[in-house]
Amino acid sequence: MKKTLFLIIFFYILILLESSFLLHFTTFNFIPNLILITVILISFFDKSQGVLGIYSAILGGFFLDVFGSGFFGISFGSNFFGFSILFLLIVSIFIELIFKRYVQFPRRAYG
Repeated sequence: MKKTLFLIIFFYILILLESSFLLHFTTFNFIPNLILITVILISFFDKSQGVLGIYSAILGGFFLDVFGSGFFGISFGSNFFGFSILFLLIVSIFIELIFKRYVQFPRRAYG
């Protein structure tokens, strides 16, 4: 419950920062997608079997859909509500599958 509440507040702050402050500091009309970067980082470092990565993808996608005009700030013709949620879910699940199948972390030997 605490993690979910923290994610809601954190993503709200990130989307406000992205949609109001970073618009004035663009380089080549590019605004970094802070929500996408955060979801990828949470999915990389999640140790709770992907649950936190899935929650962060759903919450981040929801905030992107509500506050954004398009996924990358570009308004697509077929950009429907839920597109960002679906995209971030696919990214999070893909990262989790890659980590389960192909990445093996070394075990520490204590003693």
